[in-house]
Amino acid sequence: MFLGSVSQTGAGRSAIIATDHFQAPFNIGIAAKLSGAATFSVEYSMDAPENVATATWFAATGFSGISANTGGALVIPCRMICINVASGAGTVTIDAIQAGPV
Repeated sequence: MFLGSVSQTGAGRSAIIATDHFQAPFNIGIAAKLSGAATFSVEYSMDAPENVATATWFAATGFSGISANTGGALVIPCRMICINVASGAGTVTIDAIQAGPV
């Protein structure tokens, strides 16, 4: 199931992509694309999407301090994901697809 796509240009946190945290097994494929120069992380939160303003964020394993296109999987059940650009003026876009039971 395609969860969505978000982008962030320059330093800061993107909008969120909400996940289906009830999926078992939990697995989200993430493709991060960088245009220009930036250092970024893909982050996740266990907090509810309606509480995004006060959410606690964690860098996803393998998605921290990145400065190039990258892809991977997030297998820790969570409720939302986002991009956090630490520095640079480039644009980062992530696409997220969540696998479900077959």
